[in-house]
Amino acid sequence: MTGLKFILTTYSTAFTVSGGGESELVQVAEILKASGVHTDIYGIGSRPLSFYDGVIHFSVHADGHAILREAASRNKRIFLWPNVWWLEPVPASEVERIQHIIGLAHKLLFKSQAELDNFTQYIQVPAEKIEVLPTCVSNRFLAPADKDLMSTVSNSTDFALCLGLVEPIKNQLQTIRALNELKLDGLFVGGTRDDEYYRQCMAEAHPGISFLPFIQPCSAMLRSIIANCSVMVEPSIDPPGRSSLEGAIMQKPLVMSDGPWQREHFDDGVWYTATDSVSAIASAIASAINDPDRDARIATTYERVIARHSASTIGPQIAALLARESI
Repeated sequence: MTGLKFILTTYSTAFTVSGGGESELVQVAEILKASGVHTDIYGIGSRPLSFYDGVIHFSVHADGHAILREAASRNKRIFLWPNVWWLEPVPASEVERIQHIIGLAHKLLFKSQAELDNFTQYIQVPAEKIEVLPTCVSNRFLAPADKDLMSTVSNSTDFALCLGLVEPIKNQLQTIRALNELKLDGLFVGGTRDDEYYRQCMAEAHPGISFLPFIQPCSAMLRSIIANCSVMVEPSIDPPGRSSLEGAIMQKPLVMSDGPWQREHFDDGVWYTATDSVSAIASAIASAINDPDRDARIATTYERVIARHSASTIGPQIAALLARESI
């Protein structure tokens, strides 16, 4: 054990709708514990703030400011994980608020150079506060999946899988239209943040497309669902994020939108598509299933992701950073 004790926090309303942020907290806590750092997630089971050496806070959301002020007032090291991707300029009032939060932080942790570039085009961050640490993916995704487990929640067999909250920025409606065009079954897992959009998606989906609610991150059920799919499809407007890395480690072909985040993580190992074209998405899905180089590209992507993002690699790096910066 390192002797370090950290608490993981986020803004108060983060889990009114469960999504990728919950997976982030769970997996970071898991890998830090495996790397010898005592780690708790803030809540009824956590200890008083005085117990911890520092705070790792996820998001720059306004609702998280209070706990950061409290941590700063107690001279706790604050490691801020912004977890944000902006698609348009940030209002001046937001810039001012976020700059104040940055002033409280000892370090800002970014999961990619693309994320850092996106953030710093709007927000000034002192160079000495910046650290880039790749996203970590739980070693549980390396374990053999129980493929039979999925049958308890879905009868889908040959299907495209789309993970994440159903909302316009994730572009599921265009994906559904592409699956309709291909007459390919689909499974959408993750619940909804936008009820009207969700109803439209269900209304347009052909009978072989089904929807499941949020599945616990890293769970045996989630891994079973990924193991059973023919292709993972995430042509979202923002970067697809951790779920695409999990799919890569489970050696699934990936279809996604193009962009700097995607290129940094996958290079040419996935099938890229425009987000606003049903025919382009359909073509990319068909290619990912039928491409003669499919297996080679899957293998190359697996090797790239496992080398850069496995918990065994990233966990010790984060633990070393926390130890170095907590002296």
